[in-house]
Amino acid sequence: MQKTNSIYASELAQKIDGKLYGPDKLLSGHYTYLNRAEAGDIVIRHWINDKGIKIAKDKEISCVITQNPHEDAVNVAKELDFCLIVTDYIEYATAYALNQTVKKYANDSIKIATTGTNGKSTTTHLLYTIFSDLGFKTYTNTDAESEGNTLIDPKVASELPEFYNENNGLDVITLEVSEIQGWDDRIMENHAYEMISALDADVTIITNASMDHINLLRSFDHLLEEISGAARAINYVDKSSLLILNYEDKNIAKMSEIVENNSNVDVMYFGNYDDDRLLSVSYKPKVGIYVADELYIKYDDLPFTSMHFIQDIMAAICVCVYYNLDHKKVVKSLKNYKPLARRFIKLRENPVIIDDFAHNPSGIKLTIENGYDLGENVYIVDAIRGSRGDDINREIAEALAETLKNRSNYTLYITSSIDVVDHLNWVEPSEFNIFEETLNREGIKYTFIEKLEDTLIKVVDEAGDDDVILLLGAQGMDPASGILTKHDLI
Repeated sequence: MQKTNSIYASELAQKIDGKLYGPDKLLSGHYTYLNRAEAGDIVIRHWINDKGIKIAKDKEISCVITQNPHEDAVNVAKELDFCLIVTDYIEYATAYALNQTVKKYANDSIKIATTGTNGKSTTTHLLYTIFSDLGFKTYTNTDAESEGNTLIDPKVASELPEFYNENNGLDVITLEVSEIQGWDDRIMENHAYEMISALDADVTIITNASMDHINLLRSFDHLLEEISGAARAINYVDKSSLLILNYEDKNIAKMSEIVENNSNVDVMYFGNYDDDRLLSVSYKPKVGIYVADELYIKYDDLPFTSMHFIQDIMAAICVCVYYNLDHKKVVKSLKNYKPLARRFIKLRENPVIIDDFAHNPSGIKLTIENGYDLGENVYIVDAIRGSRGDDINREIAEALAETLKNRSNYTLYITSSIDVVDHLNWVEPSEFNIFEETLNREGIKYTFIEKLEDTLIKVVDEAGDDDVILLLGAQGMDPASGILTKHDLI
């Protein structure tokens, strides 16, 4: 397997604002994880202790880059004459690794990035599916958990060489990019900008903007500044490129102003069909999706008909039109599309059970609104987001209240999923209290049950054949389909 471009450790340390301990040697391995590394590779790891340094030495790894050297890691590296770089910003290292790997293995590939609060995963997976179905060798970082869309870990840099060699080439990269990222209340400033710049994107899609990751944000304007980094990244690229924007989100549509003086950047909008305006791609209810004024795909051929997913389809179609992909083949791919797990997945009929990864305010509102089109009465089970802080749980409870307060035909259950989550997702007392206080203040009726299993059994028993059950939440709801299967409820 060919290696990445060579660089001296001291030069690498300088590029990522790091400090070198140990020998200044020439590095030419792949950027990867400790457990996947082979001799000569460069490991990027958020933290490492002295035991990890010894393991790296034994595996003949050429260098470890970390943000948090624990215990006696630095001294052990010196004693073993091992190359260790310590940086305050692990994202700089991961971005550099991504950029160098893309240059080596995908310099001539079509490179697409999708960011925004909602719809990143589905849009990215749609594009992955379409390009793959049309015969392109396509890599994506998105999956059901969406854990590889950040600069925290070197997932993409680690996987690209493997994909290249297994497929004898690489035609398309379609990446999901977290709009904002960080940990322990510390934001990675300009995350979307850094990741999309490292990718050297040919196409950037911005889906929408609504409050999420509340613990990392100072304000909604702060969120918009972070998301706008996607447009700024493509604006600085000296080549023909495309920016795709959601016309229905005015804050997103305005980001075209960032590139308005750049003749290298084309802009496409997607949104609702209107005879008085002609968007690049638009949706006419119950009719289908149009490209300009021509029907591109009929309503009956859409893989799903919930509006937030239709927006994702429109964004993907923008890319297909830009690259002049075969129209009939794209429509065939869309008709046969199988969505990612927990993306408005129907688990059962009579009653309808919908499982959705709705874990932020805008996602919850959209899922509930679409759920009301599917059944006579709506039963909602929401898993409180454990260990995510009071603010985000207040926002989620407020979103539930705002969506339900003028409706009468609903039954709401909330659960802490204590039977299925680990310590990283336990619901803290303050999180539970803020959730209950918010619902009580807004006059929303609900029932709390600690265990997810008990909650699911009860709600399926209560719901009638003509009703709909919505399963909402992130980690606390992930095991739901398995529990329902175990009890022969789906």
